[in-house]
Amino acid sequence: MSDAREFTVGRPQGESIAFVIAMLVVGCAGLYYIGSLFAPAFFALTLVVTVRPLVSWATRRRVPRPVAAVIAILIIFAFVIGLFAALAVAIVQLIDTLPSYSAQFSAIWDDVRSLLARVGVDETTLIDQVSQSMDTNRIVSVAQSLLGQVTNLGSVLSVLGLTVVFLMFDTARIEARSRALSRLRPGIASALKGFASSVRSYWLVSTVFGLIVAVLDVIALWVLNVPMAVTWGVVSFITNYIPNIGFVLGVIPPALIGLVASGPWTALWVVVAYSVLNFVIQSLIQPKFTGDAVGLNTTTTFLSLLFWSQVIGALGTILAVPLTLFVKALLVDSDPRLRWINVFLAAGDSDVDDGRGGSRDAAEGGVDASDPGSEREESVGAVSDDVATPEPASE
Repeated sequence: MSDAREFTVGRPQGESIAFVIAMLVVGCAGLYYIGSLFAPAFFALTLVVTVRPLVSWATRRRVPRPVAAVIAILIIFAFVIGLFAALAVAIVQLIDTLPSYSAQFSAIWDDVRSLLARVGVDETTLIDQVSQSMDTNRIVSVAQSLLGQVTNLGSVLSVLGLTVVFLMFDTARIEARSRALSRLRPGIASALKGFASSVRSYWLVSTVFGLIVAVLDVIALWVLNVPMAVTWGVVSFITNYIPNIGFVLGVIPPALIGLVASGPWTALWVVVAYSVLNFVIQSLIQPKFTGDAVGLNTTTTFLSLLFWSQVIGALGTILAVPLTLFVKALLVDSDPRLRWINVFLAAGDSDVDDGRGGSRDAAEGGVDASDPGSEREESVGAVSDDVATPEPASE
């Protein structure tokens, strides 16, 4: 083991970075092929991590561990099933409502044709180009893809549910393993503790503020007399979990319905209301609560959204931030030599680790950041306080 450690320490930094990049490429290629299994399993892991403190809190109050675990599982199931059920109801309402606006759609199409005629665009040529671009084979391919997604939903929920159950009972008595990991690998233990805290903060804050934004959006749509206001509120709440572009995806449907039902001014006011509410709440207020808990800047979040959606599919848009935090914890936060990468990932001008296991504030406070003993002691203490608190056995 000492030989391996000497070899790792003696490896040039450039060679280490190239080796890590190569391993990431191979790993992402593997995830691409098992994305339908990995995505729901990792989603289950993040949900279990989020509700894990509830199990510890109930156990400290003399609730038997199995009972506390079952309650936590039911909370997760209720959240996931409620999310999918709300989305299904919104889609059904949309399908039932759209046919009633066929006359308005026809009027808008007539206006578009008149506008094209005034600017000299030949309608026949335009229709031919649209018909050529919408090839029948392409439409069939898209329909088959959508059908495959719907069919795959059952397997995704099955993997998610089973993983939640197994993880919840496996982590019911994780304290001893947490203490052992803190002794053997304090860096890894501290990084995983930070990952758990960040993911927990991300899900809870995103849910609370997503609900607030959805309620305010419903009120704004109701004032503007836009049909199906509650439906669009549900869509806004769900798209809130998609970083950066979730707001754009949530505003398009109500704006289009407002255009069809009441005209362009209503559609414009819908866009303005959504923009103001989302900017004030998600850009000004929400970061004050999340703070440095997530610790990712906007560029990193957006690139992670594009990357993970390509690697593991649709769930990658929702899991982009947790997946990035997990990779960051394993590869960056756990290794003092790579913590300088946080300079490019951190949000704002917040202080980050100086690469020697300590921050600038620690150095100014008189703590020797280069002392590996102090780093090990702080990591062990932090992990023990988070997940290794002794709890009474009251089964």
